[in-house]
Amino acid sequence: MNSVSALDKTRYAHSICAELRASHAGETGAVWIYRGILLVNRFKRDAEIDTFAKHHLATEKDHLIQFENLIHRFRGSALLILWMFAGFMMGVMSMLLGKNWVYYTIYKVESFVDVHYRQQIDALSKLEFLEKDEIISMMKMCNLDEQSHRDEALNGMTNKPGLAMRIWGNLVGTGSQYAVAVAKLL
Repeated sequence: MNSVSALDKTRYAHSICAELRASHAGETGAVWIYRGILLVNRFKRDAEIDTFAKHHLATEKDHLIQFENLIHRFRGSALLILWMFAGFMMGVMSMLLGKNWVYYTIYKVESFVDVHYRQQIDALSKLEFLEKDEIISMMKMCNLDEQSHRDEALNGMTNKPGLAMRIWGNLVGTGSQYAVAVAKLL
């Protein structure tokens, strides 16, 4: 009985778990976006994309590890395999369509992630929970990386997005919003 009550004290309230679950799912999806890009790039052999994707993949893996170090305090998403698949397919599709599509996809994803992290940080700042300062600090550092990724992707674009690319970008942004909502629940 003592070990159960001690475990319960390390778990977070539902609202905190939902935020951590969404971030964990998002970082998982991000890792798989870059894996998809790199898989297609094995055939396209674009050195610039290779460097870009490998650098970002390393950063996203680091973010994921940080959330996985906390996962004993919250339940991960039951749909983690879906987030992996969705991220992978987003990376594959964008790379198949070309370098500009990769950069625009990352720009749209990271633009959403920046806003989402800021909302999470604001919401969690109003709550009291174990390791609050460390978790908020971690989220702020992750967000700085995501902002850097966003800006780097925008700077990598060589052409303004056409209609098809803007439609894709809207799908990416809307899909990210729905993914966060679902990951918070499941």
